[in-house]
Amino acid sequence: MSQKIVITANMNRSAGTAVPEVTYQWHWRRIVTVALLVGLALIVFAYSLMGSVNAEQNDSATDEPAQFISAFEVIEEEDDEPLIAQHDAQASEPLDSPQAPVTVIDNDTTVEAVPEISLQANSSQDEAVIEEPEPIEQNIEVAQANVSQDNFAATAHIASVALGAKIDTDKVSRAVLTRDVVEREPVNVFKADIRFSEFTESLAFFSELKNLQGQQIRHIWRYENQVMASIELNVTSPRYRTYSNKHILPEQTGQWRVDVVDEQDHLLAQKEFRILAD
Repeated sequence: MSQKIVITANMNRSAGTAVPEVTYQWHWRRIVTVALLVGLALIVFAYSLMGSVNAEQNDSATDEPAQFISAFEVIEEEDDEPLIAQHDAQASEPLDSPQAPVTVIDNDTTVEAVPEISLQANSSQDEAVIEEPEPIEQNIEVAQANVSQDNFAATAHIASVALGAKIDTDKVSRAVLTRDVVEREPVNVFKADIRFSEFTESLAFFSELKNLQGQQIRHIWRYENQVMASIELNVTSPRYRTYSNKHILPEQTGQWRVDVVDEQDHLLAQKEFRILAD
């Protein structure tokens, strides 16, 4: 007995089955989030750059006044350069025996003699010998009468320096009116017009002399052409710094003058100034 096997194939169903298409979708939320983060980072970076630029500009603007002040100080130092060089040249020369500062007070006038420390070279040794200072005596004469006008010597080399002073450059390095002298240097140099509020009771006249050792000079303080004080100073070294103090009364406003004269009554330096009431 035979069997019959029937195989039925549905071709239409196979043909009708379609392959699904692949589609791509944009994740807009992620894209927007990333874009916002990138933009925020760019903004922060740009802000930091602007801040650093502003800081550099502020630093440069701050440096400009300092540079201007430095340039001004350099100009002043260059103006004083010949004077400093002159001091160095004098310091290299052998000096006489040192004299200790001595203050002699007579009523309202004080004189301070401050000579340079003297160094003597030993021929057998290279060491410098510093001698002990010895006190010196200063004579002070106070007069109220008028005196004749002193003049510079005919051979003097007169120079009008800053702040209204005249000096014989061959014998005087500096001659200034100052509030005080500290460590052999004037402090707060005054101009031609001075008010009482700018000093305390007294003024100081500082002078630096050269090549006058062994001679005697005088500081003469004049008020309205009358001699208020004449201070004698003995010069003991080639480079000699000295100053005198003058007590100023409140009613002594007006024209003042300080003269530095030598033994022949020739002017070595002169400073005119005016004291004004507050």
